[in-house]
Amino acid sequence: MKKRSLWVLPVAVALALTGCSSNSGTEGAAGSSEAPQEQESAGVPALTAEQAAAVAKTLGGDGPNVQVLASDALSGSLESAKGLIDQMEIEPAKCAEFVSQQGTQDLDGVNMAAAIVVGETGESNSYSVAGYEDTAKLDAIKGMVDAKDLQGCEDFSMSVAGQKVSASAKILDAESDADKTIATHTAMTMNGEEVPGGSYQIQGVVGENVVAVSRTQTGEQADGEAVKALVEELNKAVEEVKATAK
Repeated sequence: MKKRSLWVLPVAVALALTGCSSNSGTEGAAGSSEAPQEQESAGVPALTAEQAAAVAKTLGGDGPNVQVLASDALSGSLESAKGLIDQMEIEPAKCAEFVSQQGTQDLDGVNMAAAIVVGETGESNSYSVAGYEDTAKLDAIKGMVDAKDLQGCEDFSMSVAGQKVSASAKILDAESDADKTIATHTAMTMNGEEVPGGSYQIQGVVGENVVAVSRTQTGEQADGEAVKALVEELNKAVEEVKATAK
C-alpha cells in the first residue's frame, strides 16, 4: 500500500502547511483506459535542495499570501501532520496505512520544497517540487503512476476530536509534458455536509524529479476544466525544472 498511497501527497502538504488537517465513480476510473506513452526526459538530474526551493518560489509567485517551505521546514510540517493523523480513527481499517503515509513521508534522499498560495475566498493552490537522489523512492512513484490503482481506498473516512471527514477519490485522464502523469479528484464531506469543489491534484515525473500541483476549491468545477487548468500549471513546472536542473 505504501507505494500506491503517494498520489495524495500534495493534499497532505497543503493540509500541513495551511493547518487545515483539522473512483468511486466511473469517469476516469483507474484502469479504464491507457494513456499514450509519454516521452521520458533523459538527462534531467535531481534538483538540489536550493534548486527545488527556487523552483517552488517561482511557481508560487510573489503574492502576499504565498508561503514557501524548503526541505527542513517541510519535514517539520509533515511531522506535525503525523501527530494529528495518529489520533484519527480511520475506516475501513485497511486504509489506515494509506492515510498515515501522507503525513509520514520519509524525505531522506529527497530534496523537496513546497509553495502554498491561499486565496481571499478560501481556495488554495499548492506546488511541490522534489529532486530524488534516492532512486528506489523515485522508482516507487513511477510504479504508482503507471499502476493508477487506489487499491480499494477510493472511499474512506477519518474521525478526530468529534469531527468526521469522509473522502471519495477518483483518478482522472490527464496528459502533460512530464514523463509520466497522474491526476486525481478528491471530494470531501465534513460532519455530513459536502465540501464544495473538493481538491484536484496532478503529479508529473521529470527525469529524476517529481512535481505536483494541487488546487483546493470552494466552488464546483467540471473535471475536464479542472484538469486542463492543472495541466497548464504542471507544464510550467516541468519547463522550470528542466531549466533549473543541472
